[in-house]
This record gives sequence, structure tokens and C-alpha cells, in this order.
Amino acid sequence: MRVFTSLGEIDEAPDRGRVVAIGVFDGVHRGHQRILAETVESARSMGGLSTAVTFYPHPEAVLRPKPAPLMLTSLERKAELIEAMGVDELVVVKFDRAFAALSPEAFCRLVLSHRLGARQVLVGENFRFGHLGAGATADLRVYGATHDFDVRAVQLAEEGGETISSTRIRRLISAGQVAGAARLLGRPHRIEGVVVSGAGRGRALAAPTANLAVDVGTAIPRMGVYVTLSVLNGGKAHPSVTSVGTNPTFEVDKKIRIETLLLDHTGDVYGSRLAVDFLERIRDQRTFVDAESLAARIRRDVEIARGFWHAVTSEVCTKPVPGAGF
Repeated sequence: MRVFTSLGEIDEAPDRGRVVAIGVFDGVHRGHQRILAETVESARSMGGLSTAVTFYPHPEAVLRPKPAPLMLTSLERKAELIEAMGVDELVVVKFDRAFAALSPEAFCRLVLSHRLGARQVLVGENFRFGHLGAGATADLRVYGATHDFDVRAVQLAEEGGETISSTRIRRLISAGQVAGAARLLGRPHRIEGVVVSGAGRGRALAAPTANLAVDVGTAIPRMGVYVTLSVLNGGKAHPSVTSVGTNPTFEVDKKIRIETLLLDHTGDVYGSRLAVDFLERIRDQRTFVDAESLAARIRRDVEIARGFWHAVTSEVCTKPVPGAGF
């Protein structure tokens, strides 16, 4: 997949044209996946290029920065997930106040028609565009007729009678309902960062952890302990237990720490890139009377996590389709 980090980098509109999906696509959840899948299918049937157009930073962070939405995916992760959908091109549009001031007609003319040479544009049913969100899908169809592209408004995906949205997923994550968030995403919620040195207490507790430093503005689950799956440096995935919290037994600074105990890995991981997928919540954060009590609870958390993995493995082994699940 080719990635363009600005509109100015895009090649002249190809003769075969582009089928363009537009959206912020934060999380690349099941609703986004529906739009992207239809984009790829339509481009293949037309013999054109499938192109996803996204915006960075998040428009809400520019227009209503306090509070800015916490991000479900970094730009790099978003690109990985969109590429996995089979999309040919990703265009990252810098969203600033100048871009936000474009009228709906100017957006269609300058971006979709002149720059991209769109033959078809796919958006969600609730798509808004142009200055102050003045344009809706009906307006997009009018402009499309003028600028020679068709418009398809894709029906919004639902789960439990409610629309799947990035906002809904953020609410679930902030409540610690990571299994529910995974159902809407179509995969577990992931946070990524670099392993940094911590206080070093984990080894004394016989539970050496990897301390993760993540980007400011990342959507982090509610404080507590979770069953997770951790990927080191883009390689092997390791069953793990992850604590998100302030470490109240020892610390008083109230700083949120993300500490991951890899269940089948030993060795130094400082400086490594670590991706942590959140699968199931084990418990809330607690304060323990001493280190021994904390160590005992960590052993119990590990038992629960191993029980989770055993149940998942057993379920996979009984499935009729080899390789399904974890």
C-alpha cells in the first residue's frame, strides 16, 4: 500500500480513476471495515485504485481541543490495519483550521475531483464534510454529479441495536470493558510503546514486568489488571498480564503506569517495542498491606490468566476449522 502524507504528494489522477473512502477511521472498527471492504471490492470491479483518505490530527483535536478525543490507534497502526483490508493507497490529509475552512464544494472540487480523480466516493451514512460540517451525504451526491463521481453512503454497522462508533468504543475502554470493545473493533484494543525502566520491584516480587511508555492522548483502559497478549518488536505474541494503575501499594505520585508481565518470556526487554492487546478484565486496582500480599495477588492474577488461555486453547482445539481463534 502506498502512503501519501500530504495531498501534494499524490500523483496526477490516473486514467483508471480512484474509488475513495473518506473518514477519520480511528480504531478501524467493524463499521470502518465495512466501508473499506466495499471500497476495495468496487475498485476491483471498476479496474481502479482503492484509496482511503483520512485526517491527522483528529478533527476534534483541532476544532474542539478541550478535551480532545483519546486515540484508539496511532497513525502507524491505522495504516497497518487499512493495508490489511487490501486498500491500494492511503492519503493522510493534514487537518488544520485552513483545511477546516474549505466549503463543501471546494473540498469536492479540490480534493476529490482535481487531486484524486475520484470515480466513486464511499462514506458512512452520517458523514459530514466542509466548513462547520455543512455538507451531508445528499450534498456530496449533488457535488458528485457536477464533478463526475458517484457516491455510495454505506449503512452504519450495529452491535446490540446501537451504532458501532469510535466514541462508543472509547467509552467501553475507559470503563474497562475491553472484551466489549474488542467485539466492536473486530479485534482486541491495542496500546503500543517502548519498554522503559521502572522501580525494579517486579523482580523482588518474582514478577518482573515490562513498563510501557505510551504516547500522550492514547486511549488507555480503566485502572485494573487484565489478561493481555503482548507482541515484542513485531515478532512473537506472548500471553501476559497487564496492570494499569498508580501502584498505590508503593507510590504516592498518582502517575498512571502500564506494567506487563510476560508469562512465557524471560530476558531483558528494555528499549523494545511492545504492543499489548487487552482481552479480559481480571480485577480493579487494589492497595495491599505489604509486598507479600501483593506478590500473592499477582500469583493469583497469573493463575486466572493461564486459566483464560487454557479455555481459549481448548475451544480452538474443538473448532472444526483449524487455526480459528488464538
